Amino acid sequence: MQVVSAVECCMKQNGISQEDAFKFIKIEIEDLWKVINEECLKSDHIPKFVLDCILNVARITELAYENFEDKYTDGQLLKDYVVALLVDPISMQEHK
Repeated sequence: MQVVSAVECCMKQNGISQEDAFKFIKIEIEDLWKVINEECLKSDHIPKFVLDCILNVARITELAYENFEDKYTDGQLLKDYVVALLVDPISMQEHK
């Protein structure tokens, strides 16, 4: 069973090539990050911990699908990130 990708949907919906669909989606992502950041900065009625959760979901989603790879369903593509985070983390402690 093949699942239709966002790129394929974009191609069909807009009648564009795969390369143009990649560009289109990349621009959409950049524009939406601007909206997210702007809304978070001006929001004063939503608790910060809720905004942080929303931002973290957006961040992990972007990581999982960056470069039009599906790291969500192909764990091998995500392996290096998990190792860097959990096995070989960079210490952020200040040395005295």
